[in-house]
Amino acid sequence: MPGLALHRTRPTRGRPPRVSSASIVEAAIDIGLSRVTLAQVAKRLGVTVPALYRHVRSRDEIVKLAAIELTVRRNQPTGAAAGHWAEVVRGCAHGMVALFTAEPQLICEVMNGTLGPDGEMDFVEQFLAALMPHGFDAAEGVRIHHAVAMLAIGAAVSATAMKSGYSGGLSHERSIRQALNRRAAQELPRLRSGLQAYLNIDPQQWLESLEALVGGIAAHR
Repeated sequence: MPGLALHRTRPTRGRPPRVSSASIVEAAIDIGLSRVTLAQVAKRLGVTVPALYRHVRSRDEIVKLAAIELTVRRNQPTGAAAGHWAEVVRGCAHGMVALFTAEPQLICEVMNGTLGPDGEMDFVEQFLAALMPHGFDAAEGVRIHHAVAMLAIGAAVSATAMKSGYSGGLSHERSIRQALNRRAAQELPRLRSGLQAYLNIDPQQWLESLEALVGGIAAHR
């Protein structure tokens, strides 16, 4: 019935669209943590900015909650699914690099200490649950996770920096060449001798370090 359809689409006065902490977090993730603002979240949810303050205190809190959610969502092999403990370690590393590369704002949150331990504790628990069936104890698993995290965050920082370029929007190579041109020809002789390697840094070079880490763990078992 046309009249009934019209009645259903007419907005109800005095009742704003439903919003919750969960929907705010999902909106922030969809927008991207480095770009999210209160106004953007409100627009995406079809509410006013003041309506958001019933659930969160600030943009920083939204970013923190979304960061924790993303951290907990990271996928990794389970103890049963992974045929070898090395696959658990590799899966953890690749998951971290993918997460931090996709959301560089998370790196800032980690550096500033604003995330807190919540998301990390949940993920470490998942990592231990996947690793310990392979004969590792909890203390070993925690140390391995810490080593993987340091490697993965460093790899993500490097990959993000090369992708973003330097100030002014210049590429990595062009920025380096311009900087060298501003120096006297006799300066930085060692760097100049290895210039091609410096200009052509492989963003996947971290995989060599990952395999070295896996090899070191195997050697100590």
